[in-house]
Amino acid sequence: MNRFPDATSATATSAKVALVTGAARRVGRSIALELARAGYDIAIHHRSSPSEAAKLAAEIAVLGRRALIFQADLTRADQINAMFLDLDREFGRLDVLVNSAAVFRRTPVLTLTAEDFDFHIDTNLKAPYLCSIQAAPRMRATGSGAIVNITDVAAQRPFGNHVPYCVSKAGLAMLTSSLARALAPEITVNSVAPGTVLFRDDESDEDRRRIVSRIPRGRIGTPEDVALTVRFLVESRHVTGVTIAVDGGRSLA
Repeated sequence: MNRFPDATSATATSAKVALVTGAARRVGRSIALELARAGYDIAIHHRSSPSEAAKLAAEIAVLGRRALIFQADLTRADQINAMFLDLDREFGRLDVLVNSAAVFRRTPVLTLTAEDFDFHIDTNLKAPYLCSIQAAPRMRATGSGAIVNITDVAAQRPFGNHVPYCVSKAGLAMLTSSLARALAPEITVNSVAPGTVLFRDDESDEDRRRIVSRIPRGRIGTPEDVALTVRFLVESRHVTGVTIAVDGGRSLA
């Protein structure tokens, strides 16, 4: 388990701490920055993006917040356990967990394998569960906490060539509801379901125009749109067990 090499040991801090999985890139990066702006020290998790994580840590430091980097393969329970023990040593508390790390791979249904299913379930569903049950007792020790899962509108409107992905995100939506009940009253558990936020590199201009034409707001979302919604849920005191779609109204169609 590797931490940011410049990190120094710390005793328990009075500053609130947020752990964001998959924080080094894309949506996770924007979430980490937004929570830093909200006054949180940030535990930056990544699996294999050390340079991006280091750049993010430097940006958070400019905002006046503490940021440490934690590397872990979230498909391995032992590495999750070790990450939380490292977090205990470095920060001494945990107030927010954002389960943002995810995988997404095209899997035509007639060629699906067991590995395709495990690939998505292990990262998109099992890892958030394992991280949440590690986070919960640490949050209860401070008297309160918030867990936010990043699901997907595909949990309700599935994509035909991404069956394991959609199943994993639907499971994550149910995990959100179940944990909201199980961890109340101290801990809120909610989820954010983005629509299209970033175009894929393999999408043509025509594909992109077609996607935008289906969105009432007339544009795709941005990682910052998702991050602002995460911040709202983290700061809300009486919202739990909900999923907020951040899709510009596309799910209305």
